[in-house]
Amino acid sequence: MARIELTDQKHLSDSIAKVYSALSSENRALKKQLEDYHSQYNTLEKRVKRLERNIKFLESELEDLDECVDSETVIDLIHKIVPSLIGKKGLKSAMHKGFSYSVESSEESDSVKTIVIRENEAIPHKQ
Repeated sequence: MARIELTDQKHLSDSIAKVYSALSSENRALKKQLEDYHSQYNTLEKRVKRLERNIKFLESELEDLDECVDSETVIDLIHKIVPSLIGKKGLKSAMHKGFSYSVESSEESDSVKTIVIRENEAIPHKQ
């Protein structure tokens, strides 16, 4: 009976050693994966910080440009340029042939203007 216990004990000890070895191997793999993720995280964090700095710089530049640009002058220039552009595209006298354009402001932003070119609908005359 002592021999059976000794054999069982040795078998149990071998099983424990195999499980321990497998768990240790898995633990090393997980540590390596964690180190890789941590490295990727640090790289991405640096990239995000750089992009945030770039955004702040560009916002500052945009504010400076907004101060330099007179939107009314730009709109006046658009009113002068659009008809000539339409004429260059082979639609000469398009403004007189049923096309019109308008500048519309967005309610969300005064700085955003949309130029709309549309074909005028023919309105039948009553006789």
